[in-house]
Amino acid sequence: MSTVLDLAFIFVALFALGFTIFIHELGHFLAARRRGLVITRFSIGFGPKIFGWTRNGVEYRLSAIPFGGYVALPQLVDMGRLEGKEEQQGAEEKKPFTSWDEEDEEEEKAKQLPKITYADKMIVSVMGAVFNVLLAFSLACILSVFGYDVADSQLTTKVGYVADTVERWNPLVEEGEEVTGPAHKAGLKLGDEILQVDGASVENFMDIQNRIVTGKQQTAQGRRLVNLTILRDGIEKKLEIYPEVVGNEEIRIIGIGPEESFFIESLQPDMPAIQAGLEVGDQPVQIDGQKIYSFSQLVTYLTNIDANQSVAFTVRKGGEKGREQTYDLSPVEKEIVLGTTAVTRKLIGFRPQAKITTTFPNPFVLITRRVKDMYLTLSGLVSPQSDVKLRNMSGPVGIVNHLSLFAKIGFKKLLWFVVFINVNLAILNLLPIPVLDGGHMLFATIEKIRGQPLPLAFLERAQSLFVLLLFSFMLYVTFFDVQRIIPF
Repeated sequence: MSTVLDLAFIFVALFALGFTIFIHELGHFLAARRRGLVITRFSIGFGPKIFGWTRNGVEYRLSAIPFGGYVALPQLVDMGRLEGKEEQQGAEEKKPFTSWDEEDEEEEKAKQLPKITYADKMIVSVMGAVFNVLLAFSLACILSVFGYDVADSQLTTKVGYVADTVERWNPLVEEGEEVTGPAHKAGLKLGDEILQVDGASVENFMDIQNRIVTGKQQTAQGRRLVNLTILRDGIEKKLEIYPEVVGNEEIRIIGIGPEESFFIESLQPDMPAIQAGLEVGDQPVQIDGQKIYSFSQLVTYLTNIDANQSVAFTVRKGGEKGREQTYDLSPVEKEIVLGTTAVTRKLIGFRPQAKITTTFPNPFVLITRRVKDMYLTLSGLVSPQSDVKLRNMSGPVGIVNHLSLFAKIGFKKLLWFVVFINVNLAILNLLPIPVLDGGHMLFATIEKIRGQPLPLAFLERAQSLFVLLLFSFMLYVTFFDVQRIIPF
């Protein structure tokens, strides 16, 4: 049954990605039709045709490779097709003994079509991205009306966990070495409110983490640096923190987590919590008189206590509005599995449930945040001071995996991620790279400035080179996507 559900979620993910591609290509298609251009093919996907039909001289088809699409426009023969250079017809589409004369005849027919203007090229090229933004905005409007659930911890800018140690990544031995947590070393404390990261104001903890990961600050000696502006006891303070690079993804961290409220979701039998009388729905608030800022903080506290030491555990009965009650608990040591490693932990025996809030985002704010996140990622990718690498990006396999995970969480969360994908797709396609929309716009602009077309040989070579580079990039990131999903 589980396998059937997983396949269903993967199908939903593929449909969501396919719909995003369809909307993008529809933008090109409708713009081309509106501008009076000749259209010969509208394809969702690349490669061999699965099925299709022809109507009014246009072939509509679904192709075998679902991670892209194109609109074939003969009048843009000098620029290739939108979304990439027009591929040679596959063997499955050719008639036996097709001659080169027949292919030359096809090109000659294309040259005899009316020339199109600079405005035609620019409008048709940009409308794919415009339609993605329109779809993203439409979905954002739906979310603004119906809302979607998000953990409280992602909405705060307060620190709820400061790691004593982190595992610094050592690429020479491909494993981590334990070092003092950067935030802990710099003096960041539980309850501190982060106002700025590297001089930029932050909106929530996702924003904080993203700015740290994509950070480009360095000391004069070339050491990684994060500048935090925090609010502590009503007083602003500035901290210089020196991040570590961790994990095989080699990303910057400073060892912090958000403040979070959580409740007891379930109790384990024959464990201290249920034996003392704790109940499902209780909200932990203190341990030994200290405020509980997060579940991670609680785990660390229990790890550091002496063997056989009891703790005073205070909860609000039944939730946030309940009366406070304190229990005397004696944690027990048990072996648990974290990932593939068995470790011994001091436990009191309950599973936490994060506090969830339904948020109704402003569509403009939601779109703007996605644009800002993409800008941070791309600027980090091209900066030699950043630790962001191509391998950290997700390709089609990673996107489908994330879509299927969000589909499992819920339909509204899936819509939120589709908004994210559409904004990203719009921005990426407008980059001035041959085979992408932005590349077509760049070539068209150069031709406009020159007053004459670019040499066809140059365009063909540029298109071919970047098609090769694009597919090489896709294979590269797909390798790491698969490695994340199925660790070797």
